[in-house]
Amino acid sequence: MQNKNLESEQHWTPELARFSGPRYKALADAIEEAVGNGQLPPETRLPTHRSLAEQLNVTVGTVTRGYAEAERRRLVVARVGSGTFVRGKRWDRPDFSIPAETDTTLLDLSLSLSVPACREKMLADTLSRLSDNSAKLSPLLKYHPEQGLLRHREMVAHWLERFGIYADPACILMTNGGQHANSLVLRAMTRPGDTVLSDYLTYPRFIYSVRQQQLRHVGVPMDEQGMRPDALVECCRQHQPRLLYLMPALHNPTSVIMPEARRREILAIAAEFNVLVLEDDVKFSMPENRTTAMVSMAPEQVIYSGSFSKSLGGGLHMGFAVCPPDLVERIGQVLRSDCWSATPLMAEVVMSWLDSGKAWELMTWQRDEIAARQAMVADTLNCHDLQSQPFSFHCWLKLPEPWRANTFVTQLEQQGVRVLGAEMFAAGSSPAPQGIRFCISSLAERRQLQEALEIIRDTLALEPIQKPIVF
Repeated sequence: MQNKNLESEQHWTPELARFSGPRYKALADAIEEAVGNGQLPPETRLPTHRSLAEQLNVTVGTVTRGYAEAERRRLVVARVGSGTFVRGKRWDRPDFSIPAETDTTLLDLSLSLSVPACREKMLADTLSRLSDNSAKLSPLLKYHPEQGLLRHREMVAHWLERFGIYADPACILMTNGGQHANSLVLRAMTRPGDTVLSDYLTYPRFIYSVRQQQLRHVGVPMDEQGMRPDALVECCRQHQPRLLYLMPALHNPTSVIMPEARRREILAIAAEFNVLVLEDDVKFSMPENRTTAMVSMAPEQVIYSGSFSKSLGGGLHMGFAVCPPDLVERIGQVLRSDCWSATPLMAEVVMSWLDSGKAWELMTWQRDEIAARQAMVADTLNCHDLQSQPFSFHCWLKLPEPWRANTFVTQLEQQGVRVLGAEMFAAGSSPAPQGIRFCISSLAERRQLQEALEIIRDTLALEPIQKPIVF
């Protein structure tokens, strides 16, 4: 397949005369047709701008505009220093999603999910108590204001105090999960064509939300402390962004924790350029692993999104957003048009777990289980360039040469282990490093995790399986 792709790179010459309109759009149409009929397979590297311009007898600028139009249509991706590559048919592209059917033969480390536990009895007991309390159950079947029930918001505010975050219940909106909160903020605070900044590697679902809103996504370089302040200044000057998205408490996928001093520096830059900050804290680590949240440092310029999916259970789909007072109504209007309000029954279930202490028990157990699993990772992969935290659901592995992330992901899957390559996390046109993210939380048993880790270790010791490249 690699040879075929590289031959396509060398010999593919579109016939622009077959397409109407300006030549740059004709080029984009030709790419779309070639992708659709398989002439340009996924991961094909397109000809350089100059070489294709010479073949077609057009200007380099025409090819540049044509490639840009193809990228806007999500057909190709430009990787800095590498070239322009075919993404493939939209419906064939690998997705960051829950599979419809579970492959029991596959050790799936691709998704960051809560550790499997006996939550069913907790849920059954909670629903049973609700069914016996008509005074509490009946209001849950009615429509409510978009922010959610006041007592639910008060309980969230009380819960956040445990983590050093002090929020006014009047500034909290209940949402159907953390991703829902992020999407609402994007829809409320941006318009198509606006620029959004994030770390150059970031959460894939945020990348998809930015695309759906037809926003321009620019990735900001990072160092060992997170987003680089000097790079952020440069991006703000060049792009005039509307929003800055960050995961300072635990970065996904690299596991970096942004120090408090760096957080204050980033906030000062955002304030200077009048950029709103969206702080995503869905990982929701325990108090002993936390430093001051950005929303506590600058509540007037930060929207904070949180979720109970990682700590209590993904199927609950219960999250929240803490907003500056002057933005509550604006974001609430989008929430109202979207689903009127978050599901009050699920909110009631979560709040009952918070109130009874069951949530804290579950989080404490999960913390200890993750720590044990992280110790397994450190012991098995101790000779490799690994980034993680003792409480993190995921790990970031920088691959040694000559491994390429796509090749490594493919070879692991052939051996029954699924992970995600760095390309999935690359924001905008940011180049993806040669690394993978794998998650240690979703497998039911430690022995399964140990088996997967040993396959990763043993694969790292092999040479990549590659066919010789002939030019």
